[in-house]
Amino acid sequence: MPEPQDHEARFNRLYERHLDAVRAYAWRRAPGLADEIVAETFLIAWRRLPDVPDDALPWLIGVARNVRANLHRSDRRQDALVQRLGPEPAAGADPLASVDEREALRGALAGLSETDREVLLLTAWDDLDRGQVAKALGCSRANVAVRLFRARRRLQAALGENDSTHPIPGGVSDARS
Repeated sequence: MPEPQDHEARFNRLYERHLDAVRAYAWRRAPGLADEIVAETFLIAWRRLPDVPDDALPWLIGVARNVRANLHRSDRRQDALVQRLGPEPAAGADPLASVDEREALRGALAGLSETDREVLLLTAWDDLDRGQVAKALGCSRANVAVRLFRARRRLQAALGENDSTHPIPGGVSDARS
């Protein structure tokens, strides 16, 4: 069993390295619950520190996802929050994209299932590759690839687009997967 100071030092490194990413994940999905999700996620990490893998971010995102799901079982705020929040622009996206385009994307995302929305947002907002998304969702990379493909198609359909070259959220290249 590791020494208590080693345990604490490892946790402190984990916390300092991943706090911002976990906070961003939580805030994007549940701003009103973000602090609670972050606190609970790191409490679980402290308690289960020996189980935390070296590549901790996907594991922490998976824990945060489960914490959020548990909190939402009693209070279904997700749909109202998705309506109020607009998506974050993807890296390299035109910051001057029209308000109409942003509103169309927000509406299309809101119309998707939670599963489709989650796989798209984990890749677009949280910049996780397919392997990391698989760890966060607790499924295989192949399953993520299928979910992502289907979610992209559904989003394109919701946006009324037939041009598959048009970038949409979740557009992680195969080079990163």
